[in-house]
Amino acid sequence: MSQLTACAFLIGLVIFTCGAAADSDGGAQLIGVKSIANNLIVKGMDVTVQYDIYNVGDKAAMNVQLEEDGFPIDYFAVRSGFQHVRWTRLPPGANVSHTLILTPLQTFVFNASHAVMRYKVSDEATGSTVGYTTSPGEIAVIETADYDRQFSAHAMDWLTFGMMTTPSIIIPFLLWYASVRKYSNLASHSSRKNN
Repeated sequence: MSQLTACAFLIGLVIFTCGAAADSDGGAQLIGVKSIANNLIVKGMDVTVQYDIYNVGDKAAMNVQLEEDGFPIDYFAVRSGFQHVRWTRLPPGANVSHTLILTPLQTFVFNASHAVMRYKVSDEATGSTVGYTTSPGEIAVIETADYDRQFSAHAMDWLTFGMMTTPSIIIPFLLWYASVRKYSNLASHSSRKNN
């Protein structure tokens, strides 16, 4: 029974693929990837969002627009780049990239959803085609103090450690040095008397 189900699934997939290929008019087809370059998102530190748009169709995409409305101004400040970008033409087989640098203003858990791509599939097309980039998913913005606690050099901690351990190292060294000087002086006096 499972072989029959698998066979029916494959036949359905082939029919769907052939139908989709017949429906495509050979115009531009864009694939958008939205990614966040940072491993950790920290309040007050820059976040780099990278957009890559690829034209996998056989015609140039015209009037390509990227619209990012997923970063509200109450939660993020734009440092560099634009949330709405436009390219006049994207040739077949080509790609474009855009970088947006933001700074989180608060700590919160945030759902980074997709950006919207609008474009014309050819010069002759009258309407725009709408596509979406990939979505990075849920992102947690952490507090700066938590980040510093985990990743700072802990200079004050090491300085305190050094100050606390110095007496336990210096005092025995001074006692040893005093005894070495005392006994070396006695040894040199006794060797002079023997000669």
